[in-house]
Amino acid sequence: LSDGKLQFNKVDTEPFSEAEDEAALAGLQGVPAGARGDEIYFGLVVKNESAAQEVIPFLQPDREAFLEYELTRLISSLSTTALPKVGIYSGIEIKGGYDYMTRQSRPEWSIMEYIQEGFDIEWIEDDATEIKDIDVLLLIAPQNLSESLLFAIDQFVLAGGRTLIFLDPYSEAFAAQSGVPSVQRSDLSKLLPGWGLKLREDMIVTDFANSMVVGVGQSRNPVRHIGLLSMNPQSEENDGSLKQDDIVLHGLESLNWSSVGILDKEENATTTISPLILSSDQSKPQAADLLPQMQDPQQLMDDFAPTGERYILAARISGAAKTAFPEGIKVSSEEDVSQGEVENAEATPVNSVEHDYKPSVMAADNIHVFVVADSDILSDRLWVQVQNFFGQQVVTPWADNGSFLVNALENFSGHPDLIEIRSQGRFNRPFDKVEGLRLKAEERFLEQQELLEDELQATESKMIELEALRGEGDGAMFSEEQSEELEKFQAEKLKIRKQLRDVQHQLDQDIEGLGTQLKLVNIFLVPALICFFVFFAAMRRRLA
Repeated sequence: LSDGKLQFNKVDTEPFSEAEDEAALAGLQGVPAGARGDEIYFGLVVKNESAAQEVIPFLQPDREAFLEYELTRLISSLSTTALPKVGIYSGIEIKGGYDYMTRQSRPEWSIMEYIQEGFDIEWIEDDATEIKDIDVLLLIAPQNLSESLLFAIDQFVLAGGRTLIFLDPYSEAFAAQSGVPSVQRSDLSKLLPGWGLKLREDMIVTDFANSMVVGVGQSRNPVRHIGLLSMNPQSEENDGSLKQDDIVLHGLESLNWSSVGILDKEENATTTISPLILSSDQSKPQAADLLPQMQDPQQLMDDFAPTGERYILAARISGAAKTAFPEGIKVSSEEDVSQGEVENAEATPVNSVEHDYKPSVMAADNIHVFVVADSDILSDRLWVQVQNFFGQQVVTPWADNGSFLVNALENFSGHPDLIEIRSQGRFNRPFDKVEGLRLKAEERFLEQQELLEDELQATESKMIELEALRGEGDGAMFSEEQSEELEKFQAEKLKIRKQLRDVQHQLDQDIEGLGTQLKLVNIFLVPALICFFVFFAAMRRRLA
C-alpha cells in the first residue's frame, strides 16, 4: 500500500556480532535466555529519511493485540512535523509528587505516558489570565480555581477552544493525596451552568447492572460493589451504556469508574447536551459522604432500590453560550517598587496593583466541550497493571480508560486517524446470559441473605451479652438456664451460617446449571438442527 515508500529489514542479532551492538545502541532491550545467558533482541527501530527514529525496545507477546496501533503510531509520529498541543490543568498530582505521610515519592500516572506519545504538553498555571496557542484544553479534577483561571477558561471556550473536563463529586485520588478521608469535590460550578450543565452536588451513581465484583479479604467471598462500575458496549436493543456510534467510544470494550457523579441538564439552556455515557436503569443516586468511612461495599446495598432512571455520566456540549464574566474581573498582584520610591528604606519594596480584565468574547454561536463526571477513571488502579520486566516498569492495560482519553484528545485536536486502528485491540465476548442470571440470582437471594445476616448479628450480640455475665459477680459460672441458653444460641448461629452457605451454593448451582444447558445446546441441539435442515433440504431437492 505504501508504493515502495515503506521498507522492512529483518536483522538477525547473533551473539557478539556487530548487529547485536547496533541493536543495543539503537535502544533495543536484550532479554537473557539459554544456559550461556545470551541475549535475545526482539524489538523494532523505525527511521525516516531525515534519520529521526522511534523505537519499540521489546515486542512483548502480551501486547500483541496493540502491535498494529503501535506500528502506525510510530510511522505517524515520524511523518508529523508538529504534534498537537494539549494544555493541562490538574488538581491532582498526576505528574507524581512526594507523599509526606509515607515519606515516599508518588509515581507519575500511566495516563501521562499515553498523552506524551502523541501530544505536546503545556501546563496551565493557576494564576493564568489567558489560554492560547494550544489545540485542546484538558482539565482534570479542577478544584477551587482562581477567578483569573476561570476567566481564562471561559474566554478560551467562547473563542472556539476545544475543552475536555473530568469532574468528580468525590475524588478518591485527591483524598488519598491529601491523606484526609473526606469528600473532596471537583467542580466548575461558576462556568457549567452557562454551558447548560451542572454536576449534581454531593451525589454519586450506584448501578447494580454495571457494578463490579471485588474481593474483601481471604476469609470472605467477593462481593458486589455498586459504586465501582465497569461499562461495556451492548446491543442497541439493550440500550447499552456506551454509545458506539460516537468516534470517541468506537471499539472500546470496557471503561471502569469509581464514585462517578451525575450530570444534569440546566433548564432554559441555550446549548445542546448530547449524552455520551449513561448508567443503566438499575441505578440510584446515593450520598457521596457514604464512601470515605465505608468498610464493606455491601453497605451501599442497604435500602438500595433502583429508580428506573438512567443518569448522564459523560456528555458533549455544543451550541450557543454566553460569558460568565460580562463585567470582567479584577486581579490584584504585587509588583516590585524601586528603592527611590520607598520612603522608609526598611519597608518591603512591594506595591499591590489591581488589573482589570475585560472579556474579548461575550458570546459564541457554538462551543465544543466534553464533560466526564469522574476523574478517578484516569487513575492507574482502574485500568492498568504495572509490572517489573527486567528492571523496567511495564504498563499493561486491562481496561480502555487510557484509550478513552486519547481518543477524545485526538478527536478534539482534529487528528482522529489512529482511532480506527486502536479499536482493533482486544476482543472480549462476555457471557451475557450467565451474567444476566447472576444478577437476577443475586437480586433474588440478596433479601434472604440480609435477613440471615441480621439474625446472625442479633444471635452473636446475645452470645456476647451472656459471655459478659460470666465475668460478673464472685462466681464466674453460668447457671443451668444460662448454659442452656448459650448452647441454644450457638446452635442457632451454626444453623444461620449453614443457611448463608446454602444461599451462596444455590446461586452457584444456578450459574452451573445454565452453563450445562448452554453446553448441551451447543454440543447436541445446534448440530442436530443443522443435520435436520440439511436432510430436509436434500429431501426437497430429491422430490423436486
